[in-house]
Amino acid sequence: MALLPLLVLLAGTVTVAFGAATARRSPPSRESAVAAARAHAVRTAVAAIGLGLAAALYVGTTQLGNSSPGGLGITAILTLVTFGVVHTVVLGIGELTWPRPDGEVRRARLVHRGLLDAAPRRLVRATAAAATLAVLTLVLGALLADDDGRSFSWSYAHGSSSAGPFPGLFYGLPAALGLGLLAALAAAVLWIVANRPAVATADERIEAALRRASAHRVLRVAAGIPLFVTGGLLFVGGNAVHSVVVMGAAPFLGPAGACVAVLGIVAMLAGVVVACLPAPTVPADSPAVPVS
Repeated sequence: MALLPLLVLLAGTVTVAFGAATARRSPPSRESAVAAARAHAVRTAVAAIGLGLAAALYVGTTQLGNSSPGGLGITAILTLVTFGVVHTVVLGIGELTWPRPDGEVRRARLVHRGLLDAAPRRLVRATAAAATLAVLTLVLGALLADDDGRSFSWSYAHGSSSAGPFPGLFYGLPAALGLGLLAALAAAVLWIVANRPAVATADERIEAALRRASAHRVLRVAAGIPLFVTGGLLFVGGNAVHSVVVMGAAPFLGPAGACVAVLGIVAMLAGVVVACLPAPTVPADSPAVPVS
């Protein structure tokens, strides 16, 4: 029974790969080419969410019994990062299998596109903010944590106080490795989006909207997951600092710990909002095909 989630995940992956292979080529007409591209984007987006959730559920259920010190926190980080990584990989597969026009007449526009040219500006800014916050949290956590990498101590005149969990290297290193992998995969998929063949259509708005929606789907998770993970680290770190105050250390740490914990909650909520932002739709005068 323990292998059941993994078997479900593998079966889903095979199904997506088969569907992508069969949908690789689209009919020769421009209108049907746009419809095929939009349908392919919908299938890819749904598969990315479904397989990402399945992979995260598998990791969470297999690691839930980890009763070692800090095991629950590591499990939470791995579960979130797993969703982001699998989601991004599936989106990359979808971009690599993007439908290509078929027929005797082919149109190609020689347009140079940068990595973020198609990306919505608000998501680019959100991703940059998430990356900055993550780096600051991981670096400061590593510098301020105790030698065990998961607690915080403060010495004062009558002794010292210690509390945890705290985002030192014990939690920060797995988070850094996972988020770094997610960032690298997101950059690779954005490069694929920027360089994939253009959809055969006379309406440049449709081509731009399709490419913008693909970049959006990549960045909303590439920003949302780091925000949520970093927010969780800030929340537990702020609580640890506040607990040190309760034990009798410097009183000024109380407001500082509370502010950090509140910032963590805000970051987690922002991560959920960013990850759930709907992808842009194509212009209204294009063929009517649902877009996720």
